[in-house]
Amino acid sequence: MDTQFLYNAIFGVVSFLGGWIFKMIWSRITDIDNDLEGLEKHHEEDLKEIRKEMGELALSLPEKYVAKQDLEKLIDFINERFNKLENKIDDLKETR
Repeated sequence: MDTQFLYNAIFGVVSFLGGWIFKMIWSRITDIDNDLEGLEKHHEEDLKEIRKEMGELALSLPEKYVAKQDLEKLIDFINERFNKLENKIDDLKETR
């Protein structure tokens, strides 16, 4: 067997294996890139949905919660009413 044929055979096998490995790596990179694009699209959809939900929440908050100033006014009003009731009860006690 001549040495040139041996070198050519070794070079052919190494080239074949190198090409096959390169193809496998390139295929995997392409798959990962496609998966990443899908995730980016899904992420954008999720982000839009979350922003929509946050907007709806911001609009619904005034319906569910009371502002601090309004609550303080209500507490003052209720305290005034209780004070009036206490005064009336005290007046009724004094008249008896």
